[in-house]
This record gives sequence, structure tokens and C-alpha cells, in this order.
Amino acid sequence: MRGGISGYSFYKAVIALTSCFIVTSCGSQQIINKIKIVQTAGYDMAGERVKCSIICANYKEKGKTDLQLLETKSDSDFDMIPRLNTKTDKAIQYGHMGLVLYGKNFAEQGIGPVLASFSRDAKISSRVQLGVSEMDASELLAFANKSQESLFLTNMIEQNMKSGSLPQMNFKTHLFNFYGEGRDFFLPYFIFERDNIKIDGLALFKDDKFVTKVGNREAFILKLLTENSRNGSLLMPLKGSKSGPHDFVLMKSVTSKVNYKFISIEPVPSIFIKLKLKVAVKDIPDWLHLSSKEEFSLFEQQLGEYIKQEVDDFISLCKSKKVDPIGFGDFIRSRSKAWNEKDFQASYPLLKTNVKVDLAIVQSGVGEL
Repeated sequence: MRGGISGYSFYKAVIALTSCFIVTSCGSQQIINKIKIVQTAGYDMAGERVKCSIICANYKEKGKTDLQLLETKSDSDFDMIPRLNTKTDKAIQYGHMGLVLYGKNFAEQGIGPVLASFSRDAKISSRVQLGVSEMDASELLAFANKSQESLFLTNMIEQNMKSGSLPQMNFKTHLFNFYGEGRDFFLPYFIFERDNIKIDGLALFKDDKFVTKVGNREAFILKLLTENSRNGSLLMPLKGSKSGPHDFVLMKSVTSKVNYKFISIEPVPSIFIKLKLKVAVKDIPDWLHLSSKEEFSLFEQQLGEYIKQEVDDFISLCKSKKVDPIGFGDFIRSRSKAWNEKDFQASYPLLKTNVKVDLAIVQSGVGEL
């Protein structure tokens, strides 16, 4: 537990604070061409000091906007805006910031103080996104700044939540996962690949510290386990480790629904998970014959078993790293009066899960899904 607030109570508090944010932002309007608006901020470790980088928008006449990258260093992360203000001719405002990016080295030290500071700041929008960069955040921001799109990284996250494999996230859900009992939070993980910025899965945290990174496959599995979702895809090998380049099918989620059932808390926690999926399948190889109802049913069963194995593998990974992004602890807490966080953390690596996947193919063939 982080503080003395339960997950549900904190969520209600966040909703109330969000209302205050909206009122505050509406009552403090400034002339847009006399300020610089922070679009993205980054935090890195620079030896024993903290480095802050921002991409800010300088609005000009006729809707034109210039982007500027500013950097500063300090012994603390709490005086960055005053320091950055000494480097510009216009006041810096951060109320419309779209993303806060943490360099991996900074995230390993813990982002709790920055997160707590933002949670108390009425200027911070509830829609702001958070992320982790494999390289220094300042380097990634420098590449993003070249695009001259003020919310380039933010839009990448939004697009991959809507159309891709990322679970739904925003500042409210991050705070809920951070402060809530029996759950750990996760953030999009950025890398730089072949001169392009790429979202390469999720950064998983324990308390406020970065623990490990998982890929987009695991991000999709987490999406299935934490929300009733649409979209997201998975490439499935049809011949196991012997699969050649043409022995795969691309499976895309059309709709999904997940349900949890509490079985027991002793001698070890036990949960039943039912995952219901409707999927579209693209580019079925010619050698895979699905002409009969029996063959098609067996193929659906094969896909379902593959998803089940992916879910089991992801849960095993989380238990081995002692991180709980799915929120098993919170679920058991809501079902058992005998739950307490210390005992759950001790027994979490022994958690038993029984996963059942009910998969139906609603579209198959060649072409776009």
C-alpha cells in the first residue's frame, strides 16, 4: 500500500480533483502569443543531478507554431520551471502538457516524488500521459522535436491505445494503479529504432521504480486481462519453433471480455479467469485446410490454446518479477476480508490461476483486418 488510501476511495478522490482541474484551467486564461506552452516534458538522471527537458510551442500569427526544445539541470526535480523560465523571453505554462517522459535511468531511481507533485498540481490535466524511454528522455525529445508536431509522442500513445495493443491509460488510471492497494502501474515504453521512434511495449513498475520491460505481445495480453477491449493483434506460429516465414497467421481482436472468479486465499491465493474473444484472422496459409466445420473448430481451439499459453506465460513473468499490473491483489482484496497487502505480497509468487479462453473466429481470409 502507498499511503492510507484504498484503490476505490482514491479513484473517487481523483474524480473530484479532476473537476477542480477543469474549473481552475478555465479561470486562468492567458494571451496565447505571450506564453510558451509545454507539450512534452522529460526527466533524466545526470550524475547525481536531475535533467529536465521540455518541448514547448511558440504560437505565432495565423495559427503557425514553432517548437522549441529547452533543457536544464538541478539538484532537485521541483524547481525545473523557474530554471527553464530563465532561458526564454515568454513565460512557460504547462497546463496543457500532453506527456511526461522518464528516462529509464531516472525511472529506476523512482518517479514517485514527481508523480506525487503532479497529482497535487491543479494545472496538470487528467489527460496527460506518462511514458518511459530506453534512452535518455532528452535524446528522444530531440528526435521528436524534429517532427515539428507538438504532440507527436502523445498521439503515438493515443493511436496505439485506440487501434493497437496498448491498454487504456491516462493520468487518472496511473494514479489509481500507483496509490491503490494490490496493484502496480505500467507505462508505455519508447525506443529508437532505425531512425524512428517506436513504442516497444510497456514498462512495469513496483511501487514507483521501473522493474522490467515487456514487449507489445505482452502489452496485448495485459490489455485483454484488464479491459473489455477492441483491437490489438498477435502473430501466431502454426508449426511452433519450426514455423517458416509463411507459417504464421495474424490474429486481431474484434471484441474481448474478461471475467474473474475468486476461488480461495489460503493456502495460496487462487483465481479463475475466463477470457471470451472474437477475432479476425488474416492470411491463412494454403496448406491449412479449413473447408469443414470440424477443421474450422479445431483451428479455433488451436488459437484459443495459444492465447491461453500466452496469458499463462505473462502471469508467470509478473509473478517472477513480483509485479502485479493486472491487479490480482486488488481483486482478492475486494472479495476476501482476510486479505492484507503484506501477506499477499509474500504469497503472490505462488498465486494459482486457472485460465479458460473461449475464442471464436468472426472473420478470416486475405486482406486488411
